Order: sequence, then C-alpha cells, then structure tokens
Amino acid sequence: MSSIGWIDFSSEHRERLRTVLDMLSAPTVLDELGIGPVRDAFADRMFPGISTIQTRAKYFTLTACLLKRFIDTKHRSNGAKLERYLAEEEKRCRIQLVGRDSTEIGIIGGRFGTNSKRDVVRKPSSIYWNGLRLYGIIKPRDLSLAEFSQRLSDNRWFLRNLLEARGDDQGDDTDADELAGRPRVIAPDVPADYLDDLSITLLPEEADFLHHQITATQSDSLLGQILISHENMGMVADLKDSSFEDFADLPFIAGLKSEELRRTVQHARDFWLIMEGAHIRYNCLLQSRLGTRETEEEFETLWTDWVERIRVFPKNWDTSFMWALGTKQGGRVKERTQRFLEAWIEETRGGCRNLNRCDELVISQEKFNKLGRARLRAGNKDSIGPKWVGIRDLDYRQTQVCRIVRDIRDGLLRKGDRDA
Repeated sequence: MSSIGWIDFSSEHRERLRTVLDMLSAPTVLDELGIGPVRDAFADRMFPGISTIQTRAKYFTLTACLLKRFIDTKHRSNGAKLERYLAEEEKRCRIQLVGRDSTEIGIIGGRFGTNSKRDVVRKPSSIYWNGLRLYGIIKPRDLSLAEFSQRLSDNRWFLRNLLEARGDDQGDDTDADELAGRPRVIAPDVPADYLDDLSITLLPEEADFLHHQITATQSDSLLGQILISHENMGMVADLKDSSFEDFADLPFIAGLKSEELRRTVQHARDFWLIMEGAHIRYNCLLQSRLGTRETEEEFETLWTDWVERIRVFPKNWDTSFMWALGTKQGGRVKERTQRFLEAWIEETRGGCRNLNRCDELVISQEKFNKLGRARLRAGNKDSIGPKWVGIRDLDYRQTQVCRIVRDIRDGLLRKGDRDA
C-alpha cells in the first residue's frame, strides 16, 4: 500500500496550507501559470492577517470574545475541549446573526440559515486565526489553533492562572505569559449581553479595540497606515468595484513615509500590468486551439491592446526588489517559475516583439505548473467556450481590506456619535 503526505514543519505552515487549500477549492480560482506565491508575498506585506476568505471585521472580535469566555469560565474544568466549544458557539452565533438580519452580507455559513443541523467546514476561528496571531490578540503568536487548544487542555497552565490570581489582576503580565508560553487572549470590553444580542456590525468598543490592535502591531504595513488616519480610512472604505490600480493611485499612497512600502505598492500594481500579458497570451493560445474564429479574434484584440499599453514599460520596475520581498515574507517560488517570470519580464521590457518566444514561455510554464492537467497539452480536446480561463486580475485581497476597513471606520464613527 502506498500513501502520500507532506512534512509538517510548523503550525504557521499548516495555517498557510489550509488557507491555500480553501482558495484552491473555489472553482473561480485558477492559477494556471503559477504566479500565486508572488501575489501572496505582495499581499502579506501590504495586508498582514487578511485573507481572501474573510468577510467581516466582526469575526476578529467575536472569536476573541469566545476564546476569552472559554478561558475565563469553567468550561475546561468540566472537561470541555476548545474545538467542541467553538463548534457549538460559532454555530449558535451564525444562527443568531442570520435570524437578526438574513439579508446582511458577510455572515459565514449564512446560506445554511438557522438550520442547526448544517454548518460550514472551515469555522471563523480558523479563518481569522492568522490575523488574531499577527494582531497580538492571542498569545503565544506562534501557535496554531490546534496547538493553542492543546495547551489549554494542559492543566499546568490552568492551575498556574489560578495560583497567580491577584484580585482584579489575574496574571495580566502578558510579557511574562508569552515568555512562559501560556495561552492568553485579549478581547474588547463588551456588554454583558454581547453574545445574546449579536450583530455583524462592530460595536464602538469592538472597532476601537481592533483599530488599536492593528495599528499597534502592524503600523509598518499598508493596512496599519490606512487605519492610522481617519482620512485614509475614508478613502479606502469608500472604494467600491475598483481595481488595485485605482487603489494604488489613492493620494495617501504617494505620501507614505516608508519608501519600501511605497515601492511595494507600486511593484504590486506593475507586477499585474506585466503579467496580465502572459495571461492574455495564454487565453489567445487556448482560443486558437479550442475556440472559434470569432472568440480567437476577440482575445487577439485584448493582446494587441495590452502590447500597446506596455510599450511604456514601468520605469521604476526592479525584479530584484520583487524577489527580495518574497524572501522577506517567507514565500517560496519554484526555480522554474522564477525563470519563467524573469524571462517574461524581459520580453515585456522589449515590447513582446517575438511572439513565438512569448508563446513558448507560456506553453512551457503551463505544462510545468499543471502537468497532465495542462490545457495546452498536445491532443487536448477540452471545451472552454468563450470564457476567460485563469487569473483575470490581481487585487491582493484589496476587496476584503476595503470591507474590513469600512466595518472599523463605521464602528469608530458610532463611537464618535456616542461620545459627542
């Protein structure tokens, strides 16, 4: 009997793998040319803690409140496991959120309505865990959710909490906690009936808490710089149905104090400007083999338009900066894909005059990346129709960022109204 598997290096790697598997399970996500690791390096640098499967800011604070409630009550002494507790409570919260307003967008599992017999496979606590770590809401920051749960089940940590309790200060030396590896959670100070009167919108206390945590821990990221200014938050919150190119043109980007962060945003924008051509060419080749004369002409027009746009190659582009960023963010691009990207960038720099060379690069890279599932393989008769295949645009999680920033901004405005 044979089997397959992967080496389990760390909890962080496992969380990344789960996120990747979630993304790949979506039928619309097709990275035919293998540029995903570079895209993710840009996104991680700009928007740490945000993923494409996140929906609303509420789940950061709701998860924190559930975790803290579990730790602060006697659930563990009664033998309850954190995973089971979260499964039950997150389902109950989903039913309550849907029951309150079934038309509200972003409720995870909302399609199941108030049905208690059905639920999502990937729970909000898992989806938002990386952000909770990076924003300092849970500690130690290097623990996966499973490891955090396992450590909580170790009575040594629970007994230590009890022995060190001192009135209202129940072992709140967070630095000592982290050094000792003790599982800890901080959460917003919410009303006593918080879990019984849930809404997907942030309470002012939640917005203030999340705003503080992100700006305190991620101030050097683009997300932190957005939240550090009410004006910046307003610009991003008001963006709707916009491209990353529009996002990169927002006035505050040019005023970022960090030159490295400005260059990151510029290179993220220019990376897709360059690589869009490879994806257009890929679709031209598909249509020439599997499409109709009409659809082939339509895609060739896209190619002609792109070649015209790229005649002025991005003047500040630096391929070495892109690779250095990927290394810093812990990403790994296969050597063959690195060669493809560098070769395509150089073809683009020269105006893509050698069409045969461009096609060879695309065909070879798809074969390497997709192996036996490559659509451009010899003898393939798959039906594709007139639709685009593969990545159509890169927004680097901008859509999720705009939604989450909007939630935080609106919660802070409610706080301002209350204080006025």
